[in-house]
Amino acid sequence: MLNLNGQYQLHTNVSYGDKSLSHRALILAALSSGKCIIRNLSLCSDVMYTANCLMTLGAKITISGTTATVIPIKKKPSKEVILNCGNSGTTARLLAGVVAGLDVKARFVGDKSLMKRPMDRVIAPLEAMGAEFKTEPDCLFVSCGGALKGTTIEPKVDSAQVKSAVLLAGLFADGETHYVEKNPTRNHTELMLDNFGASIFGNALNVGVKKSSLIPFELDLPNDPSSAAYLVALALLKGEELTLPNVLLSDRRLGFYRILQRSGANISFANIHTVCGERVGDIVVKPSVLKPIVATELDVSDGIDEVPLLATVALTVKGKHLFKGVTELQNKECDRVEAIKHIVSVCNQKCSFNGKSLRIVSDGKLEGGKSFVSFDDHRIAMCEVVLSLYLGGGNVDKTPFEVSFPQFLPMLGVKPLRLGLIGQHVYDSKSPLLMAHLAKNAGVCCSYDTVELPANISDEELLNAVNSFDGLNITTPFKIRVADLLKTKLTSLNTVGKNIAPQSTDGYGVLQALHHHDVDPRYSSLWIIGAGGSAEACVHELVQYGCKMQVFNRTEEKAKALSLRYGLQKKVAKPIGVLSFVPECEFEQSLTLPESCEYLLVADYKGRSNLAEQADSLGIPVIGGLEMLYYQGAKSFSLWTNTPAQDDYDGFAAVLPQEA
Repeated sequence: MLNLNGQYQLHTNVSYGDKSLSHRALILAALSSGKCIIRNLSLCSDVMYTANCLMTLGAKITISGTTATVIPIKKKPSKEVILNCGNSGTTARLLAGVVAGLDVKARFVGDKSLMKRPMDRVIAPLEAMGAEFKTEPDCLFVSCGGALKGTTIEPKVDSAQVKSAVLLAGLFADGETHYVEKNPTRNHTELMLDNFGASIFGNALNVGVKKSSLIPFELDLPNDPSSAAYLVALALLKGEELTLPNVLLSDRRLGFYRILQRSGANISFANIHTVCGERVGDIVVKPSVLKPIVATELDVSDGIDEVPLLATVALTVKGKHLFKGVTELQNKECDRVEAIKHIVSVCNQKCSFNGKSLRIVSDGKLEGGKSFVSFDDHRIAMCEVVLSLYLGGGNVDKTPFEVSFPQFLPMLGVKPLRLGLIGQHVYDSKSPLLMAHLAKNAGVCCSYDTVELPANISDEELLNAVNSFDGLNITTPFKIRVADLLKTKLTSLNTVGKNIAPQSTDGYGVLQALHHHDVDPRYSSLWIIGAGGSAEACVHELVQYGCKMQVFNRTEEKAKALSLRYGLQKKVAKPIGVLSFVPECEFEQSLTLPESCEYLLVADYKGRSNLAEQADSLGIPVIGGLEMLYYQGAKSFSLWTNTPAQDDYDGFAAVLPQEA
């Protein structure tokens, strides 16, 4: 989760090498005949997956800052290798051509998003050249080698990635390889091949290549126009002047800019020069009045990745907007058509899609403070951040900017407090929603991430994880372990931070949840079910209120130990309240609520509870664990941000999804 309060400051002195060129430069360097040096390399995770795959294939790559030194593949792997492409379709498709050319057996794998993306479009033309592939469960595809012969490929779908794969394979094929397309796509691969010694010929719609060897090279990459687009969009929306230097200005990458220029945007290009056959220059933006956006199929083809951003800009402009030929958006990291419809809906505007064209109708009247879903898509998340900043605030559930643009927030001048939760099985935690609510109320710019850690993580790695956050919640099974590593006197904790003492807010959460139901626990007789960290934090707070407590636990020795530490009673016959800190289990199911019980608190909000069912049947009020979570989280947030602890549980409950 990232919460934004509308504060930002655009920075232009940051390098952000072009992602498309970075992939290709690394691949050609790995296939060259000697050491290559690439400067201003994109450090996004997509490009790093390409680098790692090339090293698996035998290249040696070292990266210092944004400079990569590449020693090419001298000996191909003799056994099947696994190439992890992560979220990068470019990595998978381009390297399919490389391994086919090298006659390497390789198993291609990727994350859940990549596994859903179409790969037949690249496999079919490579098979036509003689490459052998097979499909197996839990992988994108398996390359089985094969002798390649030059042929003419006429793809069903125009794709620069497929064209690149075919041309790369063609470097190793006997005869001539021709790639014929209906509409011109990005020509980065052709230009690099031509500059680095390949025998390449033809024109924009019919490019050919012969078996070739590549020369060593040094290359200074320009900045990425797709990344620059988000800064340009924010500058336009805010009416600011902006100059972004040294940006790639390839015609096939400027669809976003041409569309906006036709819509009234004052965007121009200056200091134009050539790098490796590519046009490079500065992008200059001046305050503009935008009119409705209309994008043709060719426009969309030249700016497919920026269509969600154009749609976002369109929402701020009153009128009817049209984007033709956007079907391919459905095959990206997520279904970006559905993602655009989500953004439009959150902003209370109208959107329709007929399978080919996307239409948006907006009154231009948007309100800030909206909560967006990114669909785990880096470009959708960046669109939502731009829109939130324009509107003065808002939050985005997930922010995978590192996939394509790790410098995104620094270039926006946005410096969120880094908050989070570590533990196991935290992927479905309600804490990110809670922190988004608290941050919005307090006007605090912060992120909140859930991090799954293995139980056997080393002490050093665990401490490094803890120290990487400005503020951190800690849950099972690390509460006691982190308390020991931080050398505190606490037996358990759930809250740490750079400027606060390690502590547990569980006890505070219980007390405030009780107070929220007008329950005064002072001098009460209570049963405590459980003897873990949360139970002990609760006991620690309640002994100060003069409460009489008896502890029950599946392991009797732990119950006795907790009772001894706090001098608790061995037996409380008629408890007024029962506070349960255990999930439903055989032990919990064996318990029976006493007749004296007037209220029950169940700390576990995720699962079923036998005790809660008993209480419901007896008409005894049940205080849910979600309330405890809210108040303990509110206390943690207050400590991290030096703001007053909030008391708005009802407001938080109102924004939770219905299934909660």
